[in-house]
Amino acid sequence: MFEMESIVINYDNLNVLEDFSLKGETKQFICLFGPSGIGKTTILNVLAGILKPDYGKITLDNERVAYVFQEPRLPPWMTVEQNIEVGLYNLIRDVRRRKKIVQQVLPKIGLEYFGEYYPEQLSGGMKQRVSIGRAFVIQPDLLLLDEPFSGLDEALKIEMQDLILTLENWHMCTTVMVTHDIQEAFKLSDRIVVVGGRPCRIILDIMMNPKDRRDPKYKNELEGKIISALHKNNKREMEHN
Repeated sequence: MFEMESIVINYDNLNVLEDFSLKGETKQFICLFGPSGIGKTTILNVLAGILKPDYGKITLDNERVAYVFQEPRLPPWMTVEQNIEVGLYNLIRDVRRRKKIVQQVLPKIGLEYFGEYYPEQLSGGMKQRVSIGRAFVIQPDLLLLDEPFSGLDEALKIEMQDLILTLENWHMCTTVMVTHDIQEAFKLSDRIVVVGGRPCRIILDIMMNPKDRRDPKYKNELEGKIISALHKNNKREMEHN
């Protein structure tokens, strides 16, 4: 569980977050959906502890936080196994135990035969699998995903989404994911938080109904609500400016 209460963040003269509040429940999968450049990554960075707010309070009932970025960020001099093992350095001192855990994770991300490969030898999708494996190897309490599939083609994107679902079934955790793909949000999340404006604010908060997730009519209705909310918000912003 986490809670952001009345968070304020300014970059010089740019007010990114103003009195922003968001609460996530244990093992809930939240997708942050909205236009580019309004503060979605900033929200993740606050939750990760990378960014300290100017004002406000953050409560995290999470001991282990993992972050998957848009790009894999794999040190090129380290093998697949070593890149995944990095996440365990601060948790487990015993080298043999770390390596055993990595060997258990490799098959789960479909890379059991690529442990000794280096990043330059991998495809884009395989690199992102390593990045995801590095996050899940610590069995996080809170998982942060910043558009991790945005640079992949449609087939690979679907493959990665399925991987996330598989890993979430293996180790359930509270997840916050930034996405611009509404179908991705429908497929993965329990809850879609639509944000907009500057400063960034929540304009729509939708709890997904798992039973209706695959119903085209249900998804079309939700998509219509989201588009309408964003349109109204944009109109309000233009009138204000």
